[in-house]
Amino acid sequence: MGKYYYLIAGLEELQLDDSKVPVAVEQFREEVYEALSGSDRKLMDLLRLEDDCRNLMAALTDAQAHTAGAQGGMFSTEQLEELIACVKAQEQCPDGIPAFMYGFVQEYQDESWREYTQFAEDRLWGLFFDYASRQGNEFVSDWYRFNLDLNNIQTAITARKYELDVRRMLVGDNEVAQALRTSGARDWGLSQEVPFWDDIMRLQEAQDLNDRERKTDLLRWQWLEENCFFHYFTVERLFTYMVQLGMVERWCSLDKEEGQKLLRKMIGDLKAQTEVPAEFK
Repeated sequence: MGKYYYLIAGLEELQLDDSKVPVAVEQFREEVYEALSGSDRKLMDLLRLEDDCRNLMAALTDAQAHTAGAQGGMFSTEQLEELIACVKAQEQCPDGIPAFMYGFVQEYQDESWREYTQFAEDRLWGLFFDYASRQGNEFVSDWYRFNLDLNNIQTAITARKYELDVRRMLVGDNEVAQALRTSGARDWGLSQEVPFWDDIMRLQEAQDLNDRERKTDLLRWQWLEENCFFHYFTVERLFTYMVQLGMVERWCSLDKEEGQKLLRKMIGDLKAQTEVPAEFK
């Protein structure tokens, strides 16, 4: 793992409420990648792989979005089409494509993903989080586990509030997900196990969905700052900066109406074959 003194010393300070980004995420990535070691570049590529997962779902389910082309990821539209074609022809996974993506397309074709969850996209994200947490970097692994647990706990809280069956709405199968699926306790037995439990409970007090999402991003921001504090000139600091830059860029691009649509996805993703509360329709 390399030290990146020059790169990190020159980074501009970021705040979540910045009104503009000092540099676009794609430009920052291009400037940084040439200086990274191969192993560190692979860690940074996990952020692009998140976009690849979204692009793969579009290729499988949304012809209009797929036609618009792959956005932000490592793999082109043509590469994703080749992946799907290889699965259909029962050929081996194309070079460079992570095996979990090939496996997911197989599950999508025969609908075996339904054994795990209610939504195909959730199965893909479960596979991604498992892949990301096994890349040999403790900080990056903890970051993805934190996001997995945060998302699952928020889903469980919403499902319980509206009396929905949460068992097939959760992503992954780690200890937190298992507790959320099986425990009948008020706190699912997690309040003493999850360090940020009280922070999540405070998030639920925000009635405005846009405000709740911003506070959720602030919680993510604080987690990054606290856990990256002693990583001074290493890839962890660059990874943190890339994530934070993406947050600022996203909020700068959202107006209030678009922000509301984004937040409603938290409810909308629960609605298939369930009754959605009228206030969220």
